[in-house]
Amino acid sequence: MSRSLNKSIGSFAAVILVLFVLISFGVSYGCVKLISSHYSERAASAALDFSSLTINADNARQSFKTRIKSDDYESVQNKLSAYQRSNSDIINRISLVSFSNTAGVYIYDSGGEALGARLDYTSYTSSVKAELINGRNSMNHMNKGRLTVYRPLRTVDDNLCGTVIVELQEPFEKHYFTLIAGVFGALLILSLIFVLILVLHLKKKISSPLKKISAYIDSIQKNEKSHKATDASVIFDDSREDEIGQLSASLKALLSSMDTGERDLNQAIYDANHDGMTQHWNKRFYHSMEESFRKCEALCVIYFDVNNLKLMNDTLGHESGDFVIKRAANYIREFLEDGDYCFRMGGDEFLIVMTKGSIRKLDKVMDKLNEDSPYILSRKSDSVKCSLSYGCSYAKGVFSYDSLLAEAEENMYLKKAELKKLLKMPDR
Repeated sequence: MSRSLNKSIGSFAAVILVLFVLISFGVSYGCVKLISSHYSERAASAALDFSSLTINADNARQSFKTRIKSDDYESVQNKLSAYQRSNSDIINRISLVSFSNTAGVYIYDSGGEALGARLDYTSYTSSVKAELINGRNSMNHMNKGRLTVYRPLRTVDDNLCGTVIVELQEPFEKHYFTLIAGVFGALLILSLIFVLILVLHLKKKISSPLKKISAYIDSIQKNEKSHKATDASVIFDDSREDEIGQLSASLKALLSSMDTGERDLNQAIYDANHDGMTQHWNKRFYHSMEESFRKCEALCVIYFDVNNLKLMNDTLGHESGDFVIKRAANYIREFLEDGDYCFRMGGDEFLIVMTKGSIRKLDKVMDKLNEDSPYILSRKSDSVKCSLSYGCSYAKGVFSYDSLLAEAEENMYLKKAELKKLLKMPDR
């Protein structure tokens, strides 16, 4: 009888514990899969946001048309590749592709495809070809557990530049499946060992369990279940609580290991507000500051323009033109102090706005500019000579900011005419 009872109790405990472990595994895997899906969507959204902030659609479209890799192009390409590498555990690829009726063409690609490389349509992209060419809606696609997201990127004048494509790695629950299965497999083995120990313990001390079981049966007959209920809790409930406690600890450790936190946006914010080539503030940031400039009590403005840059680009190439732009930017940077802002307003135009300026400070800067004039930006060996024109204006109290800018620009053009005559530069 005792042998049969031991087998019965052991079998029941084994079934309960095995079912508990299997159910716990299913719940855990389901939670991990749910977390994985949410994490993948956040990672994809973050990658899309980073790409949209990093890529200048107008510059990218120009690079696509000309197939010329400028410094700005290489800088963006490097940033996208670096972002993908630093998140390679979740992101497989980041691309910017321009789609046409026949195929797609890579503009940027962290996977190594060159500018202008062809990307053929797949069964999925063929089904949404019209959406990709029109470029108005974002799309998600799941293929064999891999999530790929598509977001159109448009220029300032609302022309389609291309589609940013972020392809994720396989969901991390697949990578952790073996680990999770191993952990719960180990728990299953421990549970069976526990059942074996329980059976051996019952065999060794059978009298006490039989008395408790008998008391439990008697209590059932007499509707006095409190004693047996307490005893059953000692035998079964405590063990299940232990397993649940272990499961909770395992889940907590797993979730803690997956909590990577929020991505640092400082670099993305910097890139959004600065010109990639010169590292001066860009025109977009200028427009955000313009209203505050209008409210200043005093303001110094210096307008700069590079002479002969177009001729330099046309004659010696954009690499020489970029050299001139960078040299101009570095020279202008020497005049900046606290409270001064320098913006790259266009290809060859820069603007310094001194919010803490005075007429004495402006005179000091202008004396230095006049002393260096004509400041030649090109190399000595270059056949085309590029110089720096400049014009300033100052106002205090009640003034018109637009008139102040116009005055500085007019003075700059006067200087430009003077330098062209002095250096015998062509009227271009």
